[in-house]
Amino acid sequence: MPTPQIIPVVSLFSGPGGMDLGFREQGFEPVIAIDKEQSAVDTYNHNHPRGVAMQGDLSTLSGLDVVKMVRQRSPNARPRGVIGGPPCQYYSHSNVQKRNDDPRRLLPLRYAQILHALNEEFNIDFFVFENVPGLKSKKHTQDYAEIRQALERAGFNLFDMVLDSVWFGVAQKRRRLMVVGINKELHPDLVFQFPPGDVLSTTTVKEVIANLPAPTFYKRDLQAKDIPHHPNHWTMNPRSPKFTNGTVNKKGRSFRRLEWDQPSQTVAYGNREIHIHPDGNRRLSIYEAMRLQGFPEDYELKGTLTDQVTQISDAVPPPLANAVAAAIRSAVYDPIEQIQNRLLLWWEQNQRHFPWRQTKDPYEVLVAEKLLQQTAARQEVVNAYMHIVQTYPGVESLAKATAEELKPVVQPLGFTYRARELPKLARALREKHEGKIPDDLDLLKNLPGVGDYAARAVLSFAYGRDVPIVDTNVARFLYRFYGVQGEMHSNPARNRRLINLAESLVPKGRSRDFNLAILDLCASICKPHDPLCAVCPLQLSCTYGRLQAQNAIS
Repeated sequence: MPTPQIIPVVSLFSGPGGMDLGFREQGFEPVIAIDKEQSAVDTYNHNHPRGVAMQGDLSTLSGLDVVKMVRQRSPNARPRGVIGGPPCQYYSHSNVQKRNDDPRRLLPLRYAQILHALNEEFNIDFFVFENVPGLKSKKHTQDYAEIRQALERAGFNLFDMVLDSVWFGVAQKRRRLMVVGINKELHPDLVFQFPPGDVLSTTTVKEVIANLPAPTFYKRDLQAKDIPHHPNHWTMNPRSPKFTNGTVNKKGRSFRRLEWDQPSQTVAYGNREIHIHPDGNRRLSIYEAMRLQGFPEDYELKGTLTDQVTQISDAVPPPLANAVAAAIRSAVYDPIEQIQNRLLLWWEQNQRHFPWRQTKDPYEVLVAEKLLQQTAARQEVVNAYMHIVQTYPGVESLAKATAEELKPVVQPLGFTYRARELPKLARALREKHEGKIPDDLDLLKNLPGVGDYAARAVLSFAYGRDVPIVDTNVARFLYRFYGVQGEMHSNPARNRRLINLAESLVPKGRSRDFNLAILDLCASICKPHDPLCAVCPLQLSCTYGRLQAQNAIS
């Protein structure tokens, strides 16, 4: 059985990595994380093992710039999702001095533009856009409508909901707008459900920070290594007389005192207006604020005290991100894993056996694919294949063969052009690749007589690459499975939509078995005419199969 998928994602406006941490806990792996502030990048790379964060101003980077950055940082990755929350101060209810020329107003549209480019390049399954609830307020109706339109144009069906972090075990009342987009082409019928959380259960300030020792007060040249208990357990000196005259219970932002038996107010500290500790004699330490945000005990923020205040204020609580990630995994990827498991289990018991399936030699696989072009797998193909790999056991010997020698071998298959193409292909391999079969898609496709399907088949069957294969049979399966409308494409092996649909199903590390399983399913069950839907292992997941079952009942 396939192991649970590790799902690659791109993180935009990643900050100190709170959202990414929650997603990583659910099996999503950022392949790149981009943020404007170097201190946030340093924090991210210190805490996340692969060090994928890099500094970049997303207000000036284009979508193509970000695609290039992804390619450079993780050249072999195909991101499946995009996560991030553009800085949201412009839309915050607490922003009472809004200016229409505030550059932060345009960042959600920049997110959408980058998302569009990433979807064009990688065919993204989903995105998560996090922001303040104020974005949905009446005074921002036009802006939010424009943002939604841009996200929809990027290729997604949208779902949004305001979630409160306190519902997810965070000791903090922090309401956040979550917009989740699901690729409308890959998952057209999927209705995403947000995690409900537990609105009746709350975690209090006391439960999270009561047992912490006293923090260290800030002083010039204080080093993180000199701070006891935790490198972020430091705070500002309590200079104001309010800390001693009993007036810190003021409800204003500057001196808001927390209560032990209640969750914290929102951890968002403009101008370092950090909440007052429940004891009333100082402000919270950075570490205490981190714990109220739901960060793990061993997480560390880098940078100056001011940098750390900004990072913890902008962070997404990891438990909230974890809950959203779990809902996405359940809605999008768990069904795919179930499909993979059912099909592979069926295949283990029903697979067809051919000699070219007993080898992973790239030369022998390529020969088989040439013989199978426009030809169903049958005994005549087996005979021709065995003759060629035994008589011409490698590229060098096949390059010396003549069309006259090969014509009687391939004659029973029809399409005798293969007698000319096989030696021509071998000579090209000898001259351009020193007799070796390339393991690169473009190099394979540039060989004479090797099309998209054959190139992908070699990568999957010989080299074990996680690539899909799409021929007429697989295309028929995809049309039925996803309910694709319209006439079948004349050359499905080159149809990007079909390739993307097929790729969304391929399990990591099992492409060879899975691709063979689909081929065998098409040969025995998902036939061109009179498909045997009633015995198909995927009937309940297949659009066409479900329709057939409904018709049978009615």
